[in-house]
Amino acid sequence: MPSISFSSKAQWASNFKVFGAPFDPKSVYQFHKYWIAPSQDSIQEYLEFRDRYDVPIWLGESGENTDEWIGQFVQTLEQNSVSWCFWPYKKMEKTSCMVSIAKPSHWDEITAFASMPSGTGAAEKRIAARPSLEHSREALKDLLAKIEFAGCSLNHGYLQALGMGGVH
Repeated sequence: MPSISFSSKAQWASNFKVFGAPFDPKSVYQFHKYWIAPSQDSIQEYLEFRDRYDVPIWLGESGENTDEWIGQFVQTLEQNSVSWCFWPYKKMEKTSCMVSIAKPSHWDEITAFASMPSGTGAAEKRIAARPSLEHSREALKDLLAKIEFAGCSLNHGYLQALGMGGVH
């Protein structure tokens, strides 16, 4: 087998060049794809790998795009007999997922604190900006309530793009 440098390894499950013939007849190969043209050209290398080694392939992760792109990519995958998984299931205040959740109370305080730089000299600023225990507890309690399915919003365009238009 040829030597492969670190930079050419699997690269977030998108590079099949590191693989040779399957070592197990029950192998399945999965890849991830984001922000590509939703066309056969974008998945052709995986189709060729599948055909060369007679193994199933699966798109194990994709999404984070418009409903139109999702619909086109699902169609491309299905036309080429590639099973798929689009994720994530839930996101906060976004429609590029199946279900959205509203932002919990005090969430901006929590995320601003979490985004603050750490390191030398930052500790005092971080401590001063830290949300109160009360606000932190309220935020978590509100998050737990809002992630329950009953409190979520279905993203009908996304579901329709996935071929699940009848979901209510």
